[in-house]
Amino acid sequence: ATSLCWARRAWELRGRGLLPGDGLVRWPDHLTTHWLVADELLTGALAARSLAPLSGLAANQRAKLAETLDAVLDARGGAPEVAGRLGIHPQTARNRLRRLRSLFGARLEDPEERLNLRIALRAERVLAAEAESVARTA
Repeated sequence: ATSLCWARRAWELRGRGLLPGDGLVRWPDHLTTHWLVADELLTGALAARSLAPLSGLAANQRAKLAETLDAVLDARGGAPEVAGRLGIHPQTARNRLRRLRSLFGARLEDPEERLNLRIALRAERVLAAEAESVARTA
């Protein structure tokens, strides 16, 4: 019964464009996505709170800083590693890192806040993918 429930949930998420549409979809491979969409109101609130420092920025600047923040959380390194991950010049990475530090402050060094930021960035991607899927079918 549990497996059938998860299979139906995976089928639903696939139909919503949140899981890959080609081939076999194994629900255990997508637990994070299942978790994030289980309570979209809560997920959206977490993302909004965690990423609030980016909210006042222009859309393109916000997107670049969110992408950089994601790379920073992955890299744990300095500007050269972030630049390599993003395919940008190290000085551009340094400028973005300075901006992120001014926006987020000590939160960038706090392990719990880093986890919240990581979840929030992933949640935004999942919710944006769903919005894009809905827009395509409308």
